[in-house]
Amino acid sequence: MAKAAFISYASEDESVASTISAYLERGGVSCWIAPRDVHPGADYAAEIIDGIETSAVLVLVLSEHANSSEFVKREVERAVSKGKPVFPVRVREVVPSKSLELFISSAEWIDAWHPPIEQYLDRLAESIRTYLYGAGAKPSADVVVSAASQGTRDIKRPVIVVLGLMVIVLSVLLGLIMLRGPAVAPSRAPGAPAATSSTAQTPPPAGGTAPGSAPAVVVAGGGATGPCPHSLSVNPDLPTPFSCTCSAEAATQSAAVWGTDVYTDDSALCRAALHAGVITLAGGAITIVRSGGRPLYVGSTRNGVSSNDYAAFQRSIEFKGAPPPPPGPGLCPHALSISRELPTPFTCRCTADVMLSGAVWGTDVYTEDSAMCRAALHAGRIPPTGGTITALRVEGRPLYVGSTRNGVQSNDYGAFASSMTFR
Repeated sequence: MAKAAFISYASEDESVASTISAYLERGGVSCWIAPRDVHPGADYAAEIIDGIETSAVLVLVLSEHANSSEFVKREVERAVSKGKPVFPVRVREVVPSKSLELFISSAEWIDAWHPPIEQYLDRLAESIRTYLYGAGAKPSADVVVSAASQGTRDIKRPVIVVLGLMVIVLSVLLGLIMLRGPAVAPSRAPGAPAATSSTAQTPPPAGGTAPGSAPAVVVAGGGATGPCPHSLSVNPDLPTPFSCTCSAEAATQSAAVWGTDVYTDDSALCRAALHAGVITLAGGAITIVRSGGRPLYVGSTRNGVSSNDYAAFQRSIEFKGAPPPPPGPGLCPHALSISRELPTPFTCRCTADVMLSGAVWGTDVYTEDSAMCRAALHAGRIPPTGGTITALRVEGRPLYVGSTRNGVQSNDYGAFASSMTFR
């Protein structure tokens, strides 16, 4: 079935993409989104192509993950080649990668990185409806209503007669029941305990709760805790320390986390707790403490959870009982371009796992959006096992020439606004 909007997103952004899809559909904009709309047993790639071709527009969930996703690039390229308009929604404060910029540079962007994201989605829905139906128009329910009315007019007379007879029979039965009056409770046998009313409840045991009452929640103390919210940003005024319990489902669900050791407060709480090492995949109780905003949050992969980089954010969270970070410089972000306001010289630490991937443009002097640790390896500043680097932001160049060094292949690129080098 044709849909109004195809939702293109990187797998790391599945949670926010699902939120966008659900909100649009509540507003009357039908969506095609994987994996929900992929038929079981069907060829996944073929289903994606069909989804794009049968949808009127493509909504791009733009983030640092979308920038590095080959699948997102191909989906956007396919949509543009078929004449479908692209509606980019920036869920993180990033610029589009070079591979995406060609396709969306002229599109109307919606910046939606400050929670709650729903405050921006009415504009997105209205933009899509305007494209589909014209300015100020909305899909009408008249077609649905008239179809239902036509179906009613087409009902055969015998069906109407049968329905009438059923109503008569039910009325007679109801009348007989009312005439019989209330049923008399059977007498109890001698010595048997008297029946109690359903409203006469046995008092709860000492320290317990009455049946049907909500479980106790203990904040920053011992004892039972209630379930955790998705993120602490649901109420920025909620005092901390705050204790709650993560279920196994919340700990293992696909949801976004930003930072390492210190996280943005809109990160998925239980996934961040798993990343921090204070719970296992089975879940468990956690205690969260608010801290001030940071100019930079660096992602990493820990305990099976991959967190993300993010620039300055106004509210942070940490977990009691988490192992302290190692001494020395913090982890390096994927690229220096994560924050144009990040002062340099900037010293950070590259781990061995991040040396294996990421695009690099230039030689000795690199585009600012090059993968920092891969560029430092290319420049010969660190070995493949990682190490500490110091990056300097320098002026943009009219040309960046790629080369192969130290097992890293960098790429050519034309003029770019800002560069980096290493000392």
